[in-house]
Amino acid sequence: MVEKKSRKGFTILELVVSIFLIAIVLGGVLLLMAANLNVLDKANEIMVANALAQYATEDVRNIDFPPVYHDRQDRFGDRPVRDNPSPPPLYVFKEPGDISSADDGGDWTPAEFQDKYIVRRYDFRYDASGEFLQDTTAGDTDVAMKHRVDIYVLKKNDNSLILKDSIILSRDGMF
Repeated sequence: MVEKKSRKGFTILELVVSIFLIAIVLGGVLLLMAANLNVLDKANEIMVANALAQYATEDVRNIDFPPVYHDRQDRFGDRPVRDNPSPPPLYVFKEPGDISSADDGGDWTPAEFQDKYIVRRYDFRYDASGEFLQDTTAGDTDVAMKHRVDIYVLKKNDNSLILKDSIILSRDGMF
């Protein structure tokens, strides 16, 4: 009687197929983990941007309006100037739609966040009829009946916009 050899173990082909399947499953798991880390990073970034915008909003709301006339209250935000042929002190200011948040204005970011974020604040002033005060006058702060303050939070590394917020302050205290 001829005895049959028993087959123990795997063939090379079975090993290659099983390693391939394990690699596909592990690759998918690693991709999901990387995607989750990106989502968490983005959520953290948005949370910090919201906090910075809230900080800037509260800072603006704490400014007395109507302004104290002797100091002309320039703490609302920057007033970017158009490129115009008029010599100083006659400037023509940019309107809200003409602002480039990457290029216009200064950095209003609190010191502990300046390594990752840029906060920009822009002050747009309007008279009693709602017209934009685009020209500089000696008393434009006295004439301003309403301030629109736009707040932008940007990433420092690429100047990409994370968040934009606007608040309106008026002489009668209504927002």
